[in-house]
Amino acid sequence: MSPAVALPAPAVPEFLAPRIEDIRNALRAGRPEEALAAAQGISHELAESHGPLHVYALHALELVAFCAQLAEHPALATEVSVYTASAWQRVLDAKHRHVRQQARNGVASWLTVTNASDVVRTATDVLALLQSVYGEDHPSIALVERRLNAITGADQRAAADALRASGPALSIRP
Repeated sequence: MSPAVALPAPAVPEFLAPRIEDIRNALRAGRPEEALAAAQGISHELAESHGPLHVYALHALELVAFCAQLAEHPALATEVSVYTASAWQRVLDAKHRHVRQQARNGVASWLTVTNASDVVRTATDVLALLQSVYGEDHPSIALVERRLNAITGADQRAAADALRASGPALSIRP
């Protein structure tokens, strides 16, 4: 599939407006798990009704990642952001700002993962995405590799230090 022309983010479709408002209200009320479940429902429905690469479906995935991060599921947020960035790459140019934003979101989430097995499990996908978006020599790649090496290395202190959530999670945007 050849890269498509980038379109501005669509307004919330009328048929989704009440459900998106429900997600906003849940987040404002401090119910991120409820918001996450609602976002996942919308995402699945849009992927089925419009296709997994439709702009609505991809934006819904971004919302899922955002809600997952707020619900303190950074591994899920990482996986969804990485998947979404890869999906956007199939629709847009690999260097498009939207692809880059999702790649940044994935790394930001990954840096907040504190479970060693989740860090290791998601690191390969994060690294592959960064290489495809930024190239082999980007500083983010070295950052991910250093953290991964510290966590998987023999130095227990370095591993514990690397497992502290250190990411710029507030920079994550849907």
